[in-house]
Amino acid sequence: MQVVQLSQYGDEEVLEVVDQATPEPVPGRVRVRVTARSVNPADLSGRAGAFAAFTPGLTFPAVLGWDFAGTLLDDAPAVPEVAPDGVLAAGTRVAGFVPWFGEAAGAGTYAEVIVVDPAWVAPVPDGVTDAEAAVLGMNGPTGAAAVDLLASHTGDLDGVTVLVTGASGAVGAAAVRYAVRRGARVLAVGSVDDDAFVSGLGAEVLPRTDAAGIAAAARAVDPDGVDGVVNAGLASHELLDAVRDGGGFVSAAGVFVPEPARGVGLDAVFVEPDPSRLASVLRDAADGTVPARVAEELPLADAADAHRRLAKGGLRGKLVLVS
Repeated sequence: MQVVQLSQYGDEEVLEVVDQATPEPVPGRVRVRVTARSVNPADLSGRAGAFAAFTPGLTFPAVLGWDFAGTLLDDAPAVPEVAPDGVLAAGTRVAGFVPWFGEAAGAGTYAEVIVVDPAWVAPVPDGVTDAEAAVLGMNGPTGAAAVDLLASHTGDLDGVTVLVTGASGAVGAAAVRYAVRRGARVLAVGSVDDDAFVSGLGAEVLPRTDAAGIAAAARAVDPDGVDGVVNAGLASHELLDAVRDGGGFVSAAGVFVPEPARGVGLDAVFVEPDPSRLASVLRDAADGTVPARVAEELPLADAADAHRRLAKGGLRGKLVLVS
């Protein structure tokens, strides 16, 4: 099978394509023949060594990648919410993500066959392509979890005002949709020239500017401050100025959390695999509730080029490596 690995931290040139034997069955694990895996900013940071402190057990050569979609090669036990009879049969289309900051450090999805915990996968419904499922494997549950965390600070979201940054991305878009579904008034900021997409999610679009400008724009809409923020796009303390005293601020932007102020509840999303939540997100994608934007599909062997293109910016949706 084909694998993209790195033997040291560095730029895109450290990614090398190698052939390896297909893994044999492993007790307590299942194999997935991966057909799609999205390229996330975390992949670029991981390749450059930015997460070395979070992965002390990482050894080289290492394989990047979080999200994936493909086909089970082995029967997989499953919780009833995922499979009523308790089993996902070999041949089932599945999606998921590996906890790259945890036990899967260095054993990511940039491979044609991966070995995973059965609890990391959920079935992909008809109407969702493998590439779309790969976009949502980690990002969809992250957006949903961010909204849940925000509600733990603000209470029922029905009728509250929420600001979402990074609303053009997979995490931010999911957060907008889940907040809207729970009755929130959502103000949102997306990428340049993406206002129509963000508006189509059900949000009121704010001008794209710096954090201070976004906070001021939110205050212009709600002078007392918004009830909460889901931050999926900025790393700036000034964004906290948008929130009313005692509101909530949830960060899905890496590990950034602002300093406490004015009684605002602070949280950061660190999502672990949750097959029930992922299955729900994928069903929501199938019925059109949650978008899964694919910018382009590229061969797995073109991973280095995909990293360059993501670093350059300007994409509408995710780059997906296919095999």
